[in-house]
Amino acid sequence: MTARKHQPLLIRPVLPDECEVLSELAQASKAHWGYDEEFMKNCREELRVTPEKIARFRMRVAQAGREIAGFSAASYHDGAADVEEFFVAPRYIGTGIGHRLMQDMLDHARRHGVHHVRVEADPNATGFYESEGFNICGEAPSGSIPGRKLPLMERKI
Repeated sequence: MTARKHQPLLIRPVLPDECEVLSELAQASKAHWGYDEEFMKNCREELRVTPEKIARFRMRVAQAGREIAGFSAASYHDGAADVEEFFVAPRYIGTGIGHRLMQDMLDHARRHGVHHVRVEADPNATGFYESEGFNICGEAPSGSIPGRKLPLMERKI
C-alpha cells in the first residue's frame, strides 16, 4: 500500500501511550537512509521516545487516517527553539507531511515569540530543512556516534 498524498491529516499532541510506536517510527525513518545495523544499534537509545521526552518537549504527531505518519518535538529557550526530533515514516517521505509538521512547529514557535530555530540535522535531511528555509551554520557532534559531525542548521522566523 502506498501513501496517498491527499488523505486527511491531523496534527495533534503526542499521547503518553505512543512511546513505542514513535520509537519504532524514528528507527524506521533513520534506517530509510541506508545506515548499517551497527550504526542503527548505536542510535537506538537516542531515538527512543520516552515519557520524559513527551513531558520535556512540545511533541506533535501527524496522523494520516488511523496511521501515525510522522512526529516532531521542539524545545524552547530564550526566544529560540531547537528541533529535538523530526521523523516521517518512510512510506510518507515526499508526501508533504514533513512540511505540514514543520509549519505546525514554526507557527507555534512564532506565536510564542520565537525568532530563531535550530536543528542538528541528519546529513540526509539537509535538503528537506533547506526547502523549509533553514541554512547550514556549522557542525554539531552526534549524540550517538563518537567523532561523527552533524550539520547544524538554523532559520529565522
